[in-house]
Amino acid sequence: MDKSPWNMEKILKLTISNNFNKNIEELEFSNHSISREEGQLTLLLNVPYNYFELDGFELKAIELLGIDKNWLIDMKLENSNCTHQSTK
Repeated sequence: MDKSPWNMEKILKLTISNNFNKNIEELEFSNHSISREEGQLTLLLNVPYNYFELDGFELKAIELLGIDKNWLIDMKLENSNCTHQSTK
């Protein structure tokens, strides 16, 4: 594979209700992916480079991760601020 499977410009940002902190802890996401923003638990996930070609991408992603839709306060695609793998 000559191309990274991840889109370096976008992330999926999930804001999770505090009522489900224990559920998220049980899924054992990396500390790098989880943070607290404005008192809410936030999970940042890489998205595949072709996410826009996948019907219902966001819902499929949370389903595959074991996250129930009712745990979420917000779910959106955002621009990534990551410069870790920027091209020269």
